[in-house]
Amino acid sequence: MLRVVTLAAAALAVSAFPALALDCPKPQPTAKPGILKETPAQMAAVGKQLAGADKFNAIASATADLRIRYPGVESAEVVNYLVTAYCPAVAADSKLSEAQKKAAVDGFAAQVMRQVY
Repeated sequence: MLRVVTLAAAALAVSAFPALALDCPKPQPTAKPGILKETPAQMAAVGKQLAGADKFNAIASATADLRIRYPGVESAEVVNYLVTAYCPAVAADSKLSEAQKKAAVDGFAAQVMRQVY
């Protein structure tokens, strides 16, 4: 839960400085207990799925898949994983301004938190 609060605080802090570039969270080292053990390719595939038009169902599907593969996973880790997977797709979208990218990630994180918790 602390990491979710940290991500939320970071998002608020970043939104206070609109000139800064979007800084996506980095995947956690997979050697730690409680961390989802996903490869970069798996995260990229999930990120692509989440970047589609139907975010609600994409979040639900990815969450269900993670809960099946990682029984007992904490909701905070699911939220962190999904935001970490989604952010690079937004960061790479050259059609969006930095402010729009930040707004997209912030909105996505809020939606994920509502769905996962």
